[in-house]
Amino acid sequence: MPTDREMELMTRAAALYYLEDVTQAEVAARLGLSRVKVGRLLKRARAEGIVEIRVHAPPAITERLEQEVARRFGLRYALLASDHADEGVQRDLVAQRAADMLVRLLRNGMTVAVGMGRNVSAVASAIREAPARRCTFVAAIGGSPAMARSVDPADICRRLAERFGGDAVALFAPAYAETPQVREAFLRHEDVRGTLEKAARADLAVVGIGDAEDGSAVVRMGCFSQADMARMRRTGAVGDILGFFFDLEGRPVAEGMTDRVISVGAEGLARIGCTLAVVSEAGKARAILGALRSGVVDVLATSVANAREVLRLAGSGSDDNERTGGIPA
Repeated sequence: MPTDREMELMTRAAALYYLEDVTQAEVAARLGLSRVKVGRLLKRARAEGIVEIRVHAPPAITERLEQEVARRFGLRYALLASDHADEGVQRDLVAQRAADMLVRLLRNGMTVAVGMGRNVSAVASAIREAPARRCTFVAAIGGSPAMARSVDPADICRRLAERFGGDAVALFAPAYAETPQVREAFLRHEDVRGTLEKAARADLAVVGIGDAEDGSAVVRMGCFSQADMARMRRTGAVGDILGFFFDLEGRPVAEGMTDRVISVGAEGLARIGCTLAVVSEAGKARAILGALRSGVVDVLATSVANAREVLRLAGSGSDDNERTGGIPA
């Protein structure tokens, strides 16, 4: 929890930056702080709910594009947020669209499988006032000691459960084991196996979409080396969901690497009633396209720019993936 002093600094910095239109450099000068410190304060102010950012774009700007993306890839919904140059603000805008949809879809008694990462974490943060739902939020992938607590699936489950008045179930295992043999040992553990089975029977999943670049989350966490990731790209990998790597056509790739992941996997994810994928970062269009073609995504939340780039990459051919699941529109 932030101290009173930290809350005061966050509030003062946010008021200057967002209400008085003062640059971050000017905020730093007025408060006697570094510009880096101001950037961190503004980011924390959004995470703590001191600042709520909503951009109400005219429906005509996004509706047609949302309909085209949904039609092209057989999605139930495409949720597009306005573009913003600030990565943190962009993440918040996309997360708000996803959070609104989560509130809309959630019903009493549902089980929700939860992924990891900054985008999924931002969805939990974006939910401020939610109706009570007696739901269970269960981690669909393991964690990592190198992972910040806020992006760990167990912590995201806990925050979602608090917001909806439900229950949280953690997965006490790493996201990636050192070897396939170690992974098998974890999967034989009753608690680990039971949690993954519960996640695979979920009514709804909320996940992020990773890429296969050297700066990806799994490299930053130390799960893979840059050499490992380069080898995966040579097999055609463009992205992953819950450690399931796929190529641009949505086909599974990187055999020998994905057998280290401890998650519900592609088969478990495909059995879940509705999967909401959230991705805000620019430059992930290839990963998004591969994810959409894989057939495991039902609802996509992303930016307008990403949606346009995905459609450009996809070209004019007819799409292939259309799923019908168990959650009503």
